[in-house]
Amino acid sequence: MLMMATDPSFYEAHAVVLSNMGQHRQALVIYVFKMKDYAKAEEYCNHIHKTQDLPPSSSPDQNDTDNTDQPSIYHTLLSLYLRPPRPHKPNLGPALDLLSKHGSRLPATSTLSLVPDDLPVAQLESYFRGRMRSANSMVNETRVVAGLRRTSHLAAQALLYLGDGIPGGQAGRNRRVVVGEERMCGGCHKRPMSPGSVRSGDGGGLKNWGRV
Repeated sequence: MLMMATDPSFYEAHAVVLSNMGQHRQALVIYVFKMKDYAKAEEYCNHIHKTQDLPPSSSPDQNDTDNTDQPSIYHTLLSLYLRPPRPHKPNLGPALDLLSKHGSRLPATSTLSLVPDDLPVAQLESYFRGRMRSANSMVNETRVVAGLRRTSHLAAQALLYLGDGIPGGQAGRNRRVVVGEERMCGGCHKRPMSPGSVRSGDGGGLKNWGRV
């Protein structure tokens, strides 16, 4: 293990071992500070993000909540770029590139707390655009889901009250029934009286009120 940590030819193998142990920050430290391969560091984050169990779509407010037990893997990488351990210095270039590509996966509050105060806001334009696109996408998704649920509810109500319109199929509660002298109650086999009879949902037969 000591050789893997000190021999450059074993750096990546060491990172793989650390990753398998769940020590993602230490693996990223190797990619960022020892190998200085920022593309592989981002590729590593993409892989971890895909393999982690992600919660269902949530609202933008929930994405901004920083009270999570485990920070995003992208946030870990960003913190290594902007708040590196000594003696390393902040590396703004890869940090801005990460913000531009994966800003929607980085909570606004904790992310902006890492950004230097003297950084021009113009350099964060791509990050804010990504955040806004993500928020709009989630709002639109919520509206679509709500619309589909409402349509499904209306269709169920129409089927319940009007039936499916197929002969011999499901009858609706509001369908008119002609009560003639020859019609008999399917339960008591007595001649039904119109005010006291209803139509059952199974086959459209008549049943007296007390038999329903």
